[in-house]
Amino acid sequence: MCEPTTIFAGATLVAGALSAYNQYQTGKYSAAVAERNADVAEAQAQDSINRGNAQAEEVRRRNRQVAGTQAATMGATGAELSTGNALDIFGDTAQFGTLDTLTTVNNSQREAYGYQAQSANYDAQAVSARKQGNIGAATTLLTTPLKAYGAYQIGGGEWNPFKTKTGTTPMLDSGAMGSDFRFKIGGY
Repeated sequence: MCEPTTIFAGATLVAGALSAYNQYQTGKYSAAVAERNADVAEAQAQDSINRGNAQAEEVRRRNRQVAGTQAATMGATGAELSTGNALDIFGDTAQFGTLDTLTTVNNSQREAYGYQAQSANYDAQAVSARKQGNIGAATTLLTTPLKAYGAYQIGGGEWNPFKTKTGTTPMLDSGAMGSDFRFKIGGY
């Protein structure tokens, strides 16, 4: 049967592993949510462009209708349609109609750009969330053994991985590094 200090240290290791797994999964989930948000923003950008094109076509249609109404009205009053004021009116109608169309397209492009910028931000957020999850999990996995060792010592455990029975550090005693180099824990 295990002694309580070993059980406590083991429980600390298990809790650390679960915490690392949770951090990894949280990062993965957050990245998936951000990627989905990026897809939605991209779809909104495309929708904005499509709506802008449809509205621009509607503006063109109305302008053609206005030009036709103007021509019919002027023709009914006996005005000369190929000279003077009639040409100026037709030119102004065409000019302002084109301006309205371009403004409609430009506004939809600006709206789409806003959604595309949002999409890029979500993509960056996804990368960051994934990295945070991975780094958090790695950090937890690296620090958990030290926490478990601390819990073991707090519980009264006496094992020390840094000392041999003679009190020297295993990697730095005379057998590992040569007879003239010794390092003792706590000494210089």
